[in-house]
Amino acid sequence: MILHLTNSATWIEAQQQGSITAPSLAAEGFIHCSTEHQMRDVANKYYRGATNMVLVHIDPAALTSPLKWEPPAHIDGSPSLPDEPLFPHIYGVINLEAVIRIIDFPLNPDGSFDLPAQLTAFSITLINQVPHHHQEAAELSCEAWKHDFPEDTTQTYLDMFTATGTYANRFVEVFAALNQADELLGLATLVDDDELPGATEPGPWLAAVFVVPEARKLGVGSALVDHVVSRSRELGYAEMFLYTEHQDQWYQKKGWSYLRDTLFNDIKHVVMRNAL
Repeated sequence: MILHLTNSATWIEAQQQGSITAPSLAAEGFIHCSTEHQMRDVANKYYRGATNMVLVHIDPAALTSPLKWEPPAHIDGSPSLPDEPLFPHIYGVINLEAVIRIIDFPLNPDGSFDLPAQLTAFSITLINQVPHHHQEAAELSCEAWKHDFPEDTTQTYLDMFTATGTYANRFVEVFAALNQADELLGLATLVDDDELPGATEPGPWLAAVFVVPEARKLGVGSALVDHVVSRSRELGYAEMFLYTEHQDQWYQKKGWSYLRDTLFNDIKHVVMRNAL
C-alpha cells in the first residue's frame, strides 16, 4: 500500500487543481510517500503535533508520474542506513485518478500518531495471551539468542512466556506481533534486568527484539519497540535502556541515545538510553 501524508487544506486545493503536489517536488524532484508499515514512524518523526492531516491512498498502476523505490531521503538531511527499507517516491504530481481514498489521520492527545484501524496490518499482544504461539516463539528465541545466552533452552522461554508481571522474583513482559492470519511476526521484551554483566543502569530494559525474516522491513520491529516504550511510560518509568551489537544507529533514529560501549561474551555492544 502506498500512502502520501498531507493536510486537508492541500487535499482540497488538489481537487480544485486536478492533481496533488508537494514542496519536495520542486526541492528534491519527487513527492515523498510511505507504505502502511512505514507511515507511523514517518508521521511521528516529522509531523508530530500537526493537525488536520490525511493519508492519500494511491494506486500505483493509475499513476501518470514515475514511481521509484529508493533509500529514504530524510527530511532532516541525515544519511540513509544500509539496512533501511526502500521508500516509494513519485517523480511528478499525483493525478487524482490514482487516488483510491482519503483516510483521516487524527492526532492522539499527546500529539503522536497511530495508524488508523483500516491500515493496521498486525497487532501486538502479551504473549501469555496467545499460548498457541508459545512453542514457536520459544524455538525462535532460543535460536536467535543462543550466542548471547548459550545456556538457555526452549523451556527457559516457555517458562517465561507463561508468566506475566513477576517471573522468578523478576519483572518481565513479553510481547508478540501477530498478523491478521494469526501468524507470529516478532517478539520484544520489557524486563527489569537484562543480565548485562557489570551494568549499573537501573532499568527497565528493552530486550530480545526479534522479527522473523519474512516480516523484516515491514515496520514490525519498530512497532514492537514503540509498544514496549509506551508500556514503560505507562508503568511510570522515567527512562529505559537497551544494549545492542549492531543496531545502535537504527535505535538512534528512534530517539535512543548512546550511553557507553561494553563487552558481552567478548563482543562489543552499545548501551543506549531512552528518556521517557
